[in-house]
Amino acid sequence: MWQDITIAGTGAWIPPIRPEQEPRSGPGAGQPSMMALNGFTSAAVSKDDTATQMAARAGLKALRHADVAGASLSLLVHAGFQDGDHYTPSAYLMRVLGGGDTAGIEVGAASDGGAAALVAAADHLAARPDAKAALVTTGARFPDERWGYSRELGYVAGDAGAAAVLTRGTGFARLVATAHVTESRLEAQTRSREGHTGVARRSPVEETGFMPHIDVLRRATHRCVEAVLDEAGVKPADITHVVPIAIGSVVLDMLLTGSPLGVRADDTSWTYGRHIGHAGPSDVLLALDRTFRSGTLRAGERVLVVSFGVGFRWTTALLEVIRDPAAPALSPAGRSHPEGGRP
Repeated sequence: MWQDITIAGTGAWIPPIRPEQEPRSGPGAGQPSMMALNGFTSAAVSKDDTATQMAARAGLKALRHADVAGASLSLLVHAGFQDGDHYTPSAYLMRVLGGGDTAGIEVGAASDGGAAALVAAADHLAARPDAKAALVTTGARFPDERWGYSRELGYVAGDAGAAAVLTRGTGFARLVATAHVTESRLEAQTRSREGHTGVARRSPVEETGFMPHIDVLRRATHRCVEAVLDEAGVKPADITHVVPIAIGSVVLDMLLTGSPLGVRADDTSWTYGRHIGHAGPSDVLLALDRTFRSGTLRAGERVLVVSFGVGFRWTTALLEVIRDPAAPALSPAGRSHPEGGRP
């Protein structure tokens, strides 16, 4: 349970979206592909910006939305995924977004990184009464030479950056509760095989996908959802918006089936994510930005984030809307521009 921790701004940077095409040859030609059955229609593809640069652009938008200056940030938490362009992404982000006293850390957790970074930022604010704000950024880029095989497993990888600003009590959505579940017995599924030198399919799960482990994944998802609802004393009927990672309608339906939420993929923010692709740690923050800026939220509505990533780790987060988050904060021009240059 959290006290007085709020989201004050969000941001997203999405490169051009490219329609996905059905395979024209090979086994099963003429039949719907697994990718199509899983509901993906397109993917965001970055040709110019690196993952960290997309995170920086999203962070700038979040700071403007929150009307928070980079110099006010006590902590910057970045969740990336295999960023070969930036060995120390948080240092770059601190330079272009933060102030002289901003600390920076990087969070792994694969596709669970966005939600895990939110918890890390909330932990920081809870432990530091003098801290004014913390910025969470995420960025992911999935070049075809490394991740093109994912279509055969039923999902499409998308490139994007996303961000959120957390403050103590001044935001538009209150962080009510979070829960965490780990199934580390599956860790070997994401371990590189000995002697494997190829650029793709380095681990067992990259060969098989999630289906061989779906029962374990479903039970862990249910435990994580039940934990956060029980802790907060909230009924499933009180949840107005469900924000899961964008891993595909078939997988999401399997994970959510039998959960207390009683929803399917098409009842969630997946209807937005299917157009961008699975953007790794950026998924849930992208969907939150879309939800918060939609103009449809009302005070008292509750949003539940359902996140997981290989390894395997889950995070659920319950948010309660305090006031209309759609309108960006009004501030003098340039107030929230990053110090040290623009991304």
